Amino acid sequence: MEEKANGIVLGGVNVAENDKILSVFTVEQGTVSAKIKGVKKAGAKLKFASEPFCFAEFIFLDKNGFKTVINASLIDSFYPIREDIRKFYAGSVVLEFIKKFAKENIVSHDLFFCAVDALKEIAYGENYAFATVRFLISALSLAGYGLNFFATITDKAYFDYRTGAFFSSPEGKAREIKTETFFALKSAYYNEKTEEGLIGALKLLEYYLEKKPEEKLSSLKELIALSGK
Repeated sequence: MEEKANGIVLGGVNVAENDKILSVFTVEQGTVSAKIKGVKKAGAKLKFASEPFCFAEFIFLDKNGFKTVINASLIDSFYPIREDIRKFYAGSVVLEFIKKFAKENIVSHDLFFCAVDALKEIAYGENYAFATVRFLISALSLAGYGLNFFATITDKAYFDYRTGAFFSSPEGKAREIKTETFFALKSAYYNEKTEEGLIGALKLLEYYLEKKPEEKLSSLKELIALSGK
């Protein structure tokens, strides 16, 4: 049976001599695995569809629950992501988050469109760091780990990873953070563009990911290291 699905390639592993098994995050079926044949050959027609970040309409042949890509129509390759190392790692944060949090065959329309918007902004926008912070805030909320920005912050800010809440004074085991980090996160939450405090915001999100859902994103660590230079 043939199936159509719009999806983003998260990655793949080589099999046989010229084939790959792809992981594709689709809007219709969630994350699926599919074999794609002959894409390691020079001039392969579907080579583009085997590359990470490829956003395409896929046609799968489903045989006894195992999918094979038989055709694909490119929607967007987000090519500028491949031309800038910082954009590459920012885009990789999006893909790695999906790999960690989007379960196989579980549909999440909101996370899919959140990812597409983030990849567009990272690829074609001017502020990859802001786009990454905004994606992580939105995606964490969709995964059940939303941050609470409703504190009134003036001269001091505190953050408690256990609740995801910010405070203006010490509360329990909340740790003090830079106020510019809080305002960068809040600006991203409300989609109000900013250039200030974004590295601190990325660092806090890395800390929160490691403490609350207990997940590490290696691409986020690399992005922070590169952005600090």
